[in-house]
Amino acid sequence: MRELGFFMIFLGIILFFMAALLPLFSIAKGAEISGGGCIVILFFPICFGYGKASSLLILVSLILVIVLMAFSYLIFRTISKGPVGYSREES
Repeated sequence: MRELGFFMIFLGIILFFMAALLPLFSIAKGAEISGGGCIVILFFPICFGYGKASSLLILVSLILVIVLMAFSYLIFRTISKGPVGYSREES
């Protein structure tokens, strides 16, 4: 499982650099550049965007943030219950 986590972090870094370098190659062809994203501070998402497709990119980012929050809640709830067969009332 640890290897999967490292692979996903590595893949995210590669995708980040590819996305950062992509506009450099598309400017020469006259393509338009759009971007968007969300930053979550505590439980408050701050979304931003620029370009023609910014509203769509902000919407996709916001949906991904909501999915991430739901997964985080489910994982936290599962972890806080403790191991299987363990009861907090027994101790």
